[in-house]
Amino acid sequence: MDGTMIPAVVPAELHEAYRNRLGRVAQNVLAIVDFDMKFIFVYTGWEGSAHDARVFHHAASDPEARFPWPPEGQYYLVDSAYPCTMGLLPPYPRERYHRSDRHNDRGFHGYKDYFNYHHSTVRNIVERTFGVIKERFHILSNMPPYSVGRQGLIITACCTLHNYIRTVTPDDWIFQTWSTMRLPVIEPAVGDGGSSPSHMDLSTEAQNNMSAIRDDIAIAMWEARGGH
Repeated sequence: MDGTMIPAVVPAELHEAYRNRLGRVAQNVLAIVDFDMKFIFVYTGWEGSAHDARVFHHAASDPEARFPWPPEGQYYLVDSAYPCTMGLLPPYPRERYHRSDRHNDRGFHGYKDYFNYHHSTVRNIVERTFGVIKERFHILSNMPPYSVGRQGLIITACCTLHNYIRTVTPDDWIFQTWSTMRLPVIEPAVGDGGSSPSHMDLSTEAQNNMSAIRDDIAIAMWEARGGH
């Protein structure tokens, strides 16, 4: 799960609200993808200035959005912009978070570093999926001057068509290109994630429980690394 910026066309008086940290007028679109590069959830309409965590909080608390929480025992891989709570698996904070050309275990500093390395490698699928859809549908970089809501529907339609193409033509050249492309890991901007919905459990207990689960996963990976 991650957010991506899609250029938006809005009235002049809304430019500052939709201007992202790169100075571009855009929508911040939240998306969840699976490991087959298909979209399973898309949430549009938020200003480019909105923090990723704020968009997520709203999507998860909006009954009409029908946010698909993962089943018990499964987790969405997210970056450090999102909370460490049940259902979300972010990397360890204050540890390096990048893919590299390390070919042996001597390059890792411990289980947290090892976990973050593999987390970034696996989570990279969402950036590849964004890359495919932006390259295939040029309308996303040259949005017509419709209402913001209709622009959001265009984005959703492109994601739907993307899923259909992935199903019927899984090996077309755009998928092939982005499946092998090496992408840099981009750290999210730090900042206030906004207020949390009342039914989302962001209590200390919930965060500690998820941190313990992450430790269990990371330590098991670290101990089993010699078998890979």
